[in-house]
Amino acid sequence: MVEAAGNRAARDFETEEEAIQVIRSLNREIRKAGEKTIAEAKEEYEVYLRDEKQNKERSYTATLWRLGIFFPDAELSLPALTPPKCAGYYQALRVRETKYRKPLAVDSHRNILAEARTFLKWCMGRGYLRANPLEGVEGTGKRRHGKPQLRIDEARKWQARALQLADEGEGGAVAALVTLVMGLRAGEVVSRVVRDLDDGGGLLWIPDSKTEAGKRTLQVPEVLRPHLVALAEGKKSDELLFGYHDRNWPRKWVGRICKAAGVPRVTAHGMRGLHGTLAVETGISAHAVAAALGHESVTTTLQSYAKAGAGAGARQEKVLTVLAGGKKSEESAA
Repeated sequence: MVEAAGNRAARDFETEEEAIQVIRSLNREIRKAGEKTIAEAKEEYEVYLRDEKQNKERSYTATLWRLGIFFPDAELSLPALTPPKCAGYYQALRVRETKYRKPLAVDSHRNILAEARTFLKWCMGRGYLRANPLEGVEGTGKRRHGKPQLRIDEARKWQARALQLADEGEGGAVAALVTLVMGLRAGEVVSRVVRDLDDGGGLLWIPDSKTEAGKRTLQVPEVLRPHLVALAEGKKSDELLFGYHDRNWPRKWVGRICKAAGVPRVTAHGMRGLHGTLAVETGISAHAVAAALGHESVTTTLQSYAKAGAGAGARQEKVLTVLAGGKKSEESAA
C-alpha cells in the first residue's frame, strides 16, 4: 500500500477474497478523493468516441472490448497504473490464449497495446494522468502485412466463375466481384443503398467509412453495371442494394467461388488487396490506388495491399488490363 506522501507498507491477509475486498474498499476511498477509475474513464471515453469522434458503434464497441482485455481490473484508479504494472499487463496479453488455445497473434496484441496507449493519452488530456505509463512499453514481434492473394491466372478463373454465378442471379457473387473489381471492403459492400448507385449505374458513392479517406465516389466497371442495376431495380432509394446481410456475406461468397473455380481459398480482404496489386502493377500511381481503396496513407496500400515489386513492374513495362486478359504491348515485349 502506498500512501499519498509516498510511504509504503505491506499487509497480509488470510484469503485472496479478503484482500480483494480491501482493495475495493481502498478504491472507493480513492474515488471519493476525485481520482478516476479505469471503468469511469472508459465510460467517458465511450461518449468521446461516439459523440465527438462519431465513430460507428461497431468500432467503439470493439475498442472498449479491447481495453477491457488489456486492463483486467476496471476498478483500479488511473494513477495506480504504473509503468511496471502496464508492462505486466502487456506481457500477460502476449501469452494470453485464444479459444483455440494458441497465443494471440502479433498483430492482435500489438493493436490492443496501441489502443490502450491511445486511451491513456486521452486520459492525460483530460487531466486524469500526469504521464502515460505505456509510453515506454514497445510492442514485440513482427507484424504481418496483407492477406494471401490469387495469382493472375487464378484471378481470371475466379472472375469467370463469379460472373457465371452473377448471370444466374446470385447477388452474393456480385458482392464478391465488387471486392475484387472495385476494391471495396466487405462492410462497404453490404451497407450500400440503392441511391448510392448513381448516373445510370456508372458511379458508386461511399458516403460513410471508418476513415475520412474512405468517403469516396468510384466508377463502376462495365462488367458490373448491369448486375448492380438489376439489383437496384424495383427497390426504394434508401433500401439496401444487396438486401440485409452482414459483412461476412461477401467473405463467404469469395470463399465459395474459390472452391467452385478450383483456386486457392482467399479472403475478401485478399481480393481487395489483389485489386491494389493489379492497379499498381498496371501503372496506376500508389496515391490513386490508395484513394480508390479508401486509405488515408499510401504506406498502407503498399505495405498491406499491393504485393512487393508491383510498383517496380509498373515503372518498367506498364502492363495493360490484366484481368481482362490484356497482354504487354508489342513494344515493351520486344
